[in-house]
Amino acid sequence: MRIFDLHCDTLDALALRDVTAGFSDQLGADRSGDLADNDLHLAGNRMRAASDGWAQCYAVWVPDDLTGTDLTPLAFYDRCQRYFAAQMGAHPDVFAQARQTGDVEDALSAGKVAALLTIENAAPVTSLEALDRMAADGVRMITLTWNGANQIAGGAREPGGLTAFGRQVVRRMGELGIAVDVSHLSDQGLADVLAVTDAPLVASHSNSRAICNHPRNLTDDQFRAIAERGGLVGINYYRAFIREMGEAEAASPAREVTFDELSGHIEHFLDLGGEKTLALGSDFDGSDVPAWLDGCEQVPSFIDRLADRFGADIARRIAYDNAASFFD
Repeated sequence: MRIFDLHCDTLDALALRDVTAGFSDQLGADRSGDLADNDLHLAGNRMRAASDGWAQCYAVWVPDDLTGTDLTPLAFYDRCQRYFAAQMGAHPDVFAQARQTGDVEDALSAGKVAALLTIENAAPVTSLEALDRMAADGVRMITLTWNGANQIAGGAREPGGLTAFGRQVVRRMGELGIAVDVSHLSDQGLADVLAVTDAPLVASHSNSRAICNHPRNLTDDQFRAIAERGGLVGINYYRAFIREMGEAEAASPAREVTFDELSGHIEHFLDLGGEKTLALGSDFDGSDVPAWLDGCEQVPSFIDRLADRFGADIARRIAYDNAASFFD
């Protein structure tokens, strides 16, 4: 089975391992190793062994609060991007960066992980010139906000629509062929994006708000709007986006989230016409995931269970085909 995952935070966990302790705590536990070999959810060699081909969107996640890092959002991006580029060069037998149409298939056919560089939180996009430079770096998708507001728009925890500059950024992303990712965006911000561009959109790691009432999840109308445009919605493995729970429960694995609970989001989206829209958006190395889906080795068995539940064709679409078609 081939895998195409729209979102992970593995890049941050490795590139920022030496920043101050208060910030590092947000990035998980053991962060030794590199992009090819590590003990995190995703490691290039383990991904290759677990699948018949793996395409991975590696996000530069820029937190809203960089206190203690001595980094501006743009400097934060630059540091992660340089690490990503260095890893591509250090492991040419493991990774190939996918910059344009055909690169994913070429990488997978050669037995490599197809690595797509993305950004989570457009805070580093301080000008259209900065955006152009990111396109030159090979950035293929940008999540416009994280949970707070930035110069682009309001986030899920800090409502607000697109700013005037945000509208310019969305239009320029369309010209550059960079996918607009609306995960983390406020409801008003998503509505504004739909009004500003007719391009297909991505919600790289968002579930159904009808199933789990969380502002990070999509309403039915939002999902339909993305689906009608030929966009993508990546199913998120984060437990707190699968089942409603308090903060204490979300921080504890005491009550496991089940396969039935996660597949309920998929079933609901399929009922809304999402057969060609659904994909994977794991949020690996950036969130607490179910024990039965705790790393790349367990993704194939998850896809097998989806095939048993929804049929082999739907499982293939979710696992790989829909995302691969979109980026082609």
